[in-house]
Amino acid sequence: MPRGERPLGPEDTALLRFAGDLRRLRDQAGKPSYRELARRANYSPTALSDAAGGRKLPSLALTLAFVRACEADPASWTKRWRELAAEHTQPLHPDAPYPGSAPFSEHDAKHYFGRECLVEQVVESVKATPVTVVVGASGSGRTSLLRAGLRPALDDCVVVTPAQDPVHDLAVALADVFENTTADQLAEEFRADPDHLRLRIRQHRPGLVLLVDDAEKALDAVGFITAVTRCPRVVLSVRADHLRRWRATGVRATEITVEPMSADQLRRAITEPAAKIGATVETAVIARLVADAANQHALPLVQQALAETWRRKRGMTLSLAGFEESGGVEHVVAHGAETFFAGLDEADRAAARQFFLRLVSVQRNGIVQRRTRRVDVGAHLLELLVKARLVALTEDGAELTHDAVLRWPRLAEWIDEERENLRTHQQLVTAIELWEASDRDPLALYRGVRLRKAKELGEFLTVQERRFVDMSAKRETRRSTALIAVMAVLIALVPGTVVYALSNERKITEMNASALGGKALSQSEALLEQRRPYADKYALVGYEVSPSPEAEKVLRLSSAVARGIPFTGTPKDDADVVVAPRGEMAAVTDQDGTDRMWGIDGDKAEPGKKFAARHRVVKLAERRAVTKDDNGQEHLWAVNDANDITYLAALPTRFHTLDLSPDGSRLVGKVGDAVDVGLPTPDESEHAELYDLSDPRTPRKLPMPVRNPETVALSQDGRELATGIWDEATGTTTIEFWSIGGTVEPAAPALAQHVYVRGITYSGDGRWLAVEHSSPESVVEVWQRVPSESPVLRARLDTALRAGARVTFSDDGRVAVVRDNIFEVQQLYTNDRPADRLAYVVGHGGSTRAVYRPQNRDFLVRSGGQDPELLPYDLDTGQIIKRMCEKDGARLTDSEWVKSFGEVERVEVC
Repeated sequence: MPRGERPLGPEDTALLRFAGDLRRLRDQAGKPSYRELARRANYSPTALSDAAGGRKLPSLALTLAFVRACEADPASWTKRWRELAAEHTQPLHPDAPYPGSAPFSEHDAKHYFGRECLVEQVVESVKATPVTVVVGASGSGRTSLLRAGLRPALDDCVVVTPAQDPVHDLAVALADVFENTTADQLAEEFRADPDHLRLRIRQHRPGLVLLVDDAEKALDAVGFITAVTRCPRVVLSVRADHLRRWRATGVRATEITVEPMSADQLRRAITEPAAKIGATVETAVIARLVADAANQHALPLVQQALAETWRRKRGMTLSLAGFEESGGVEHVVAHGAETFFAGLDEADRAAARQFFLRLVSVQRNGIVQRRTRRVDVGAHLLELLVKARLVALTEDGAELTHDAVLRWPRLAEWIDEERENLRTHQQLVTAIELWEASDRDPLALYRGVRLRKAKELGEFLTVQERRFVDMSAKRETRRSTALIAVMAVLIALVPGTVVYALSNERKITEMNASALGGKALSQSEALLEQRRPYADKYALVGYEVSPSPEAEKVLRLSSAVARGIPFTGTPKDDADVVVAPRGEMAAVTDQDGTDRMWGIDGDKAEPGKKFAARHRVVKLAERRAVTKDDNGQEHLWAVNDANDITYLAALPTRFHTLDLSPDGSRLVGKVGDAVDVGLPTPDESEHAELYDLSDPRTPRKLPMPVRNPETVALSQDGRELATGIWDEATGTTTIEFWSIGGTVEPAAPALAQHVYVRGITYSGDGRWLAVEHSSPESVVEVWQRVPSESPVLRARLDTALRAGARVTFSDDGRVAVVRDNIFEVQQLYTNDRPADRLAYVVGHGGSTRAVYRPQNRDFLVRSGGQDPELLPYDLDTGQIIKRMCEKDGARLTDSEWVKSFGEVERVEVC
């Protein structure tokens, strides 16, 4: 007989109330035994009993498993758990390797990594020129650069931070530098003659470098700017949105921009501070943060997420469990946003709501995206937004700091309420950009239905947008007045005919637009089939004249073909193309049958080094490649970039690679002669092997949990392995998930599929899993991965093909599938909403999977047929149009227009 639960006693603490509510939740579920709960939750009865014991706070994963086993809502319990966890987490020790929300100080210099090249660049500039200006967006790390980077790197320097009285603040900072004087005396001296500072430095401290932080606050203080810029050596930090004000001072200086951290820089900023004090960061945490924040102005959010994870560390390890318990970047943003919003009065709340919505765009396909806008909000509110790390200010304007802000529940609700207005507003913004690009051509102004809808936006409009709408309205009024005058004359002459003509004017215009748009699209498609130029120009005409899903599809495809990335010197009939996980490199077969590395930058490819003679690339990952020679022997290579490849080692004899983790840390394959990936084989001697590539010259064999799986897949960081075992008797494939560390342990409940599974693919962040099976046609199912719990089916993509689907994921919840000559993209959701199809194009080759490029926000897909060319496929129609118009590649010549459309009035697309 099971023993009863230990009584909780008076629930006079938050932890005891939490445990008591868990017990009441179990009672409401019919009070199942802990053994029964264990069966449902995939946790031991003891762990579940301890969760409701009230002695310590259970982990988030354990709490949610308990809640789901009792069939309750996990969302509300997640919120409650995090509130309680905030009270029980360890305080951030002064020697913690991450500063959290505060900038790095000189005390933190030993933990300051990732900006070494930038520090060196500024130091060299200081040696070469008197005035150096460091320009960066808010949140880019300018203060940290000065205090933790430059201050330790320079022999003699002082940091000055101007505020209300810049000259006095300067005097205070220098009071300890110059002996026998006070701050008040220095301030009076500098006000009397700003040049005294230069003279003092030359006489007393000739090597002194002034580091002026937040210099934008003192740009209107002429005496301060004059004093510091006349000094022998000065570095000024200026926020990017004030760059024009700085340039207006007329001071000659070397400008250095603080760019967002690259993936490698961010990886160092995450791992090196922990390594300095003997701690480690799990690869899954690194992968999540790099995917979240690389090449974005989100460094403060990363530091806050790391600080929260540090508070929840296991021993000296920042684990994925601790990271997920902290909520990561998304929780940091949501918590900061709610704290910010709670501190506003009603007027500021309304202004903040309007401002947030102006930084959001809703695309035609319904996808919500961030966008950059010129600032149109009070300075006080703007500074609060910047301080809360919700908005970044750049030279181009304001933008939300991170996609996680879009998922802030309050903002998500506002977006849903205003979705139609946001879509209309996005169309207006695009129209204004095209109007500006066409030198404000009156023909590009709004009229008709679009003008009426724009007028209804009201408070959504900025001053510039309201001016555009007013100009459009005035032109429409003049046009209508002229039309009425003509009608009055003509009615007197031929009343019936003119009235009939005017009443049908709109119908005739729409018919002409439809016919013109159809003809333009037909011309574009014909040019696409012949692979001739200008297909994108005709597609843009068709889309602008008569927008439709079909026109949008043709525009996307023609744009991708126009931007195609060729590989010269490659055979057309036998060229393998293997693209690196982030699309920055590709291995392509040369004429001699040997693969060559190519570097890919934007829409260009530059040839690099070749592998050994007749070696063809089997798998390509970050910094690793596996090749196969003519004898079938496989080999391991280091690939740092297209021009830096190094042979490492031969893999075991008869080894055939099945998967290489995208970060290049783990390798799994089969040993045997009858290996045919995706089909069951009768070879009893065949078996799978798993290797750790930490020391790639001597791969270390790890325990393989399954002897001979039909299919396998490794996660991004190689820490999780999925294996599929086919049971012919029951017609079932069992997919099991294994956590790979010092040992191999089950990572989640197994997934049974009553079909033959041909392929498994992880998303980069580990949140999604794609399973391809045949029933009998090829079907791709996409499952949401829930830590330590069973996956949840979110999408099913059917096809008429029997096999051959190749799957990849973007970092924003999209899944791309290439099947034979079909390429499609679907948007996934973490609730019951069906996936939305964003793209479905026929004409792509089936010999490569699509690869998402986060740096370009597009997919690379191999072109149709056997051509090795890669097509950059952008799903953002507005971005396509903007790119074409900026490069002046959108306008058909007069002869091209007349040849295709005769005397029809030209349509201006930009």
